[in-house]
Amino acid sequence: MLLVCILVLPVVAYGVFELNSLTVDERELETIYERQLESVLFSINQYTQGKVSEITSSLDKRTDFSNADQIKQELGTHWYFAALAAKGVSDEFDELYVSPNAKFGDDFQQKVDSLYQANDVLVRRLVRYKESEFQKLESNDAPFVYNGKEYDFFFFVVGTGSEMKFCIYIYDAISFIEQTLVPKFQEITQGDFVLTCSRISDGFLVYSTDDQIQGSIENEPLDLLPKYQVGIARVGGTVEDAVNKRKNQNLMALGLLMVVMIIGIALVFFNIQREMELAQKKADFVSNVSHEIRTPLALISMFAETLQLGRVKTEEKKQEYYDIITKEVARLTNMVNRILSFSKIEADKREYHKEPLNLNDLVQDVINTYSYHLNNNGFTHSLELADGLPEILADREAVVEMLVNLIDNGIKYSDGQKHITIQTGLKGSSVCLSVIDKGIGIPANELERLFEKFYRVPKGDVHNTKGSGLGLTIVKHIMDAHQGSVHVESKVGEGSTFQLIFSPEQNHHG
Repeated sequence: MLLVCILVLPVVAYGVFELNSLTVDERELETIYERQLESVLFSINQYTQGKVSEITSSLDKRTDFSNADQIKQELGTHWYFAALAAKGVSDEFDELYVSPNAKFGDDFQQKVDSLYQANDVLVRRLVRYKESEFQKLESNDAPFVYNGKEYDFFFFVVGTGSEMKFCIYIYDAISFIEQTLVPKFQEITQGDFVLTCSRISDGFLVYSTDDQIQGSIENEPLDLLPKYQVGIARVGGTVEDAVNKRKNQNLMALGLLMVVMIIGIALVFFNIQREMELAQKKADFVSNVSHEIRTPLALISMFAETLQLGRVKTEEKKQEYYDIITKEVARLTNMVNRILSFSKIEADKREYHKEPLNLNDLVQDVINTYSYHLNNNGFTHSLELADGLPEILADREAVVEMLVNLIDNGIKYSDGQKHITIQTGLKGSSVCLSVIDKGIGIPANELERLFEKFYRVPKGDVHNTKGSGLGLTIVKHIMDAHQGSVHVESKVGEGSTFQLIFSPEQNHHG
């Protein structure tokens, strides 16, 4: 738990800090972004105002409106121009200049006159501005439809004194946007923003610098084109989208880091637990080996001392003591050899000298040597040796060690029926050696861990028998070194079968 707190809590605290920082950054970015939008929209409105002012300024400098062709030629350079109506402020004289591209009938003059009459108050206000030497433009969102086509218009006053004229400039707004504003849009965006222009009434999109618009669009009406609005959006979505994306990425990264750390902690915890178990097994191993070594040493010491003091009178009794001493020395030697063998395996220093072996002959030799030990422990044994077995390439000493370890296990873990069977045979093309006992058996859930070093089945009647927990580990290592395998079958209360399977590659073909 302390390890979890040390590693996890700082990550959680950092994650909370990062999320709070992102929220603050989002607010700052939103403020900066809004100001940028306002600047861009203001720039477009100013540009639109400037373009229209160029038209009104050129007309304001003109004192002679009698040359209609010249005026049409000047205004006709803009293909959005439809018509210009000029009315003398101090008299009733009307002038109308129509674009060559526009198709207006005789009744068009009446439509223009109705605009004059409907904006009488506006005329007087614009005249006052002009008399104060300030030329003001006034747009209007009132509909002006002729022959099914809708036009836009704005009002202004030109001239001075008696030459002052009230003008209505009529034009196609969509054409004006395409000819005048689109180049400006492209100049402003440069890939940083998406600019759009749409009609407010129905949302008709006149133009967009990018077909793929992500997130929301900030819209603002154009001052001189009140029926239309300019929209602006950030490339790749809104700032909120970008911050949320970044936030999600950070959360995913933090989550992944947390998962990795939790896995790491679990692995550390697992390894620590394994190390503790291994340390306990080593402690048990030392204790068991100490007891195992102490017993033969005590017997050897006792009988040797008895013989040394001359307390044994008969030769028969002396021979018995000599046999006991020899047996215990062999037992002690076997334990020491097993520990040394395991030590070499752990240090990866054990070497194997493979030679052609007849498995039947090897089994017979081991039994001839080990039968005394079997009989002395009250065991009977039987051999079932298959005829015609091919020779195997193996280290004789290692195979003998495996067989002795398996027989020794059979002796240790048998209660009632004290009988051991040794078989040889073929399994497919593989040569097999099996040791079968009728002992206490091994639970199924313990079979997988049976070959772990120092591992002993956690069961009372097993731990009553002293052992190092190394025998089967050594057997597994030797079989791995011979490219073979160990197969175990066991039933609790019925006994166990350990089968050594030598792969066909180890067969000796003479």
